[in-house]
Amino acid sequence: MSTPAQITSTEAVRQFKLGLEEFQVEAREAVTQLLLEMRRAVDWIEHDRARYWPREMQLASDAVLQARNDLERCEMAIREEDRRSCYEQKIALEKAKRRLRLTEDKVRAVRRWRVAVHREADDFHGRLAKLASCLDMDLPRALATLERMAVALDRYTERAAPVESSAGLDTAVPASADPSSTAPARADQPEGDVG
Repeated sequence: MSTPAQITSTEAVRQFKLGLEEFQVEAREAVTQLLLEMRRAVDWIEHDRARYWPREMQLASDAVLQARNDLERCEMAIREEDRRSCYEQKIALEKAKRRLRLTEDKVRAVRRWRVAVHREADDFHGRLAKLASCLDMDLPRALATLERMAVALDRYTERAAPVESSAGLDTAVPASADPSSTAPARADQPEGDVG
């Protein structure tokens, strides 16, 4: 013989539903923020860095040319045995060459990262689209199901609510076990068997 459920409150279902609704709002905001951050990162590589490093490479190339010219002028202005005195121009030329190599490396890196960032952004966008679809399609269905469950549980608790007896005591009497019930016994069930 099964015992009837002892449900006294549907508050937990309603609280869970409210929590799920809050999650839905926060998750949608998070998806929007993530999309904005992704676009910002792609734009930074695609536009900002893709313009910055070639411009810096051109400036570094000009600086190497200028430093080379300064060194040649210095070497032509002094005697052969005093060439060590062009030390500052030699240091400036080496520094300009290092900067040029750095900018060339950065230009190559930006080219590689542009491809990689687009590939990763497309993959990330696809995953976010799945999450957004879940938030827009599956979550509303789950919320509706929770609401139907809460309403059904409310009806159940109303039917199984304690009935006040003549002595003033509350007793819970399920509708199926009520002796005053005039429901006829089923034909396939013997009399007296409550099942």
